[in-house]
This record gives sequence, structure tokens and C-alpha cells, in this order.
Amino acid sequence: MKYNWKDLLVDTAIVAVVLGAVALIVGSFPATFSKLLPFLK
Repeated sequence: MKYNWKDLLVDTAIVAVVLGAVALIVGSFPATFSKLLPFLK
């Protein structure tokens, strides 16, 4: 099975997008959680 540079670039792009999405979710989670806390109490 040959591994081309294009495949490497695509894999890197996918990983970068996934990590970026996770970072955004984790980064915005505390703010969302603190907004929800008053309603839960």
C-alpha cells in the first residue's frame, strides 16, 4: 500500500480540523456550563 504526500496532507488537514473543533468545544464549554448552572439550581 503506497502512502502518497496527498494522503498525508489530507490526513493532517482532517486531524487539524478535528483538533480545532475539540479545542473550540472545550474552550467554550466553561462559559456554557456557567450559563446553565443558575438554571439547574
